[in-house]
Amino acid sequence: MIFRLSENQTCNLMNEKEPNPKTNLSNELPNKFSLPVQSSSFSQSFLISREDFKKLIAVEIGPETKNRFTMLMVGISLTAISLGGALIGYVRAYNRFFKDKDLAPVLYLNNPIIRVAMITGGVIAWLVVLLFIVCLSFLASNSGFTPKLITIYIIVNSVTSIFVLSVFMFWQSRISSTMIESKKFGSARFAREHELTTLQNQSGFYIGQGHKFHYKGHILTVAGTRGGKGTNLIIPNLLGAGGLETSWIVIDPKGENAAITARYQREIGQNVIILNPWDLLAANVGTAQSYNPLDMLAIESLHLVDDIQVIAEMIVPVSHDEKNSFWTDSARTIVSGLLLHIVTSQPKELHTLTTLWEWVRYQADDWDKIIQDMAVNDHALHKGTIKNAGLEILKLQSAGEDTFGGIISSVLQATDFLKSPALQQSLKTGFDPKILVDGKTTVYVIIPADKLKSHYRWLRLVVTSMMRAVIRKPDKRVTFLLDEFAALGYLPEIETALSTYAGYNVTVWPILQSLIQLHNLYKNNWETFIANCTVRQYFTINDNFSAEYISKAIGETSNLIVSKDADPKANARRLVTPDELRRESGKKIFMFISDLPPTYVDKLPYYLLVDLKGKADRNPYI
Repeated sequence: MIFRLSENQTCNLMNEKEPNPKTNLSNELPNKFSLPVQSSSFSQSFLISREDFKKLIAVEIGPETKNRFTMLMVGISLTAISLGGALIGYVRAYNRFFKDKDLAPVLYLNNPIIRVAMITGGVIAWLVVLLFIVCLSFLASNSGFTPKLITIYIIVNSVTSIFVLSVFMFWQSRISSTMIESKKFGSARFAREHELTTLQNQSGFYIGQGHKFHYKGHILTVAGTRGGKGTNLIIPNLLGAGGLETSWIVIDPKGENAAITARYQREIGQNVIILNPWDLLAANVGTAQSYNPLDMLAIESLHLVDDIQVIAEMIVPVSHDEKNSFWTDSARTIVSGLLLHIVTSQPKELHTLTTLWEWVRYQADDWDKIIQDMAVNDHALHKGTIKNAGLEILKLQSAGEDTFGGIISSVLQATDFLKSPALQQSLKTGFDPKILVDGKTTVYVIIPADKLKSHYRWLRLVVTSMMRAVIRKPDKRVTFLLDEFAALGYLPEIETALSTYAGYNVTVWPILQSLIQLHNLYKNNWETFIANCTVRQYFTINDNFSAEYISKAIGETSNLIVSKDADPKANARRLVTPDELRRESGKKIFMFISDLPPTYVDKLPYYLLVDLKGKADRNPYI
């Protein structure tokens, strides 16, 4: 046998002088250990340090080895009955308290429940044996113990204790192998009941089957057509299923949510505001109020120009098509310039989008008059910006008749939705969005389904202007429950809200029909959109794109195959395959909640919830 040297030891020996053959090697190297040798070269093959030799012969005993030895001594001294009972108690405690936590069955005795279980097991085992002995005493005659019997007693207990301990160690090994194999290809799993207990005992957003989300954060719901997003989530929340105190801004296509829940909202003291330009279901929802998005503008504020730019973007959305971006960007420039001039130069009653709609349809001579007025606008804070806006319009005019005509065409198209007399009437000064921060206001924004495409800009204006009003002076919680979210188009304000507004006590709850809609609207940022939502809910999934994404997000697990005659084996599989997701999501809501493992709950419509009995009005569409 050759003791190999480390690189450092080899270098040290090379630097030393060759020892004298007559010199005792142990005297020359007192800190080394040497075996008897016959030659200097041969001795170097066996030269090691004392520390290495001590480490070689040292016996390292881990906690589990000590505990196994202790258990063996218990068996030898107190019989295998005590050992067997104690280990049965350990197995029971492990299965009841530790197996579900993915903890290996290590024989550590420092856990109170383990100690209690093992002692109890040993006592119960002895009680069983004593009962057996009592029964046999009626059949056996008196006899005394002899040294021979004591020897037999110890030998028998030693053999049986070793056997019992070996069986237990085999069980340990089997469980450990199963656990390792069960995570070989992935460890995705659904949340366990104890991990969801914090979602059951506090007031918050009702997210399904008794669960309530009470933390700050945003919620995303994706549910296919006729999936029950209203009956399972929207209406239960508006009927107080979560017990949450908040102001609500609810986009309500068809007016169904208002018809069912507005009465209850009034009964609990909410200030209910109905924005319903087309008087849909007026008899069910109550009298409509007007709302002017320009009322949120503070004329003497440094924020005025920025806020008007946001409003202009709601009217003329950002184009993702580079070919059309010049026309839309130029149209937005004109709209923002005109709005700035309107609110700083016109009487208060003309500070409406109706005025904008009229101005952009002026003839050429009237345009010249507007630009001249902008040049002499004497507003103390913004006159320079207004003058420059007029010069920009003048520059666009000078680009040529065809070019300016194309830009004006884009402006006319973007403002065409404002020609509706019903909408113009509803755009007068009325509801003040600043009161939303009181946490006691509910706004239903009602729009007929057939006007979602033609008048989506009105929805954009309402949502964005109210959001801006809220974050100016944040206070109590405000929730934007945005059904038919895709109809709003791309909203930069929502991207900002999802990343920062939770800190302003604002919750955004977009509801879509598929992830395809989100992907088409937010392009490269669609996954960031999802990631910024603390709660993600999916049900009634019908398209392959959404099913594949959700299945992949739930994760992969190891499909374990266990048999009595072979070691456990595993293969990889999705915890929920896309096909399983499509089938099961018709009956269940799959959820991701913060950093918890995914979970699912049964769909449960509001009319089956006992706590909501008597709170809902009749659905006018049924």
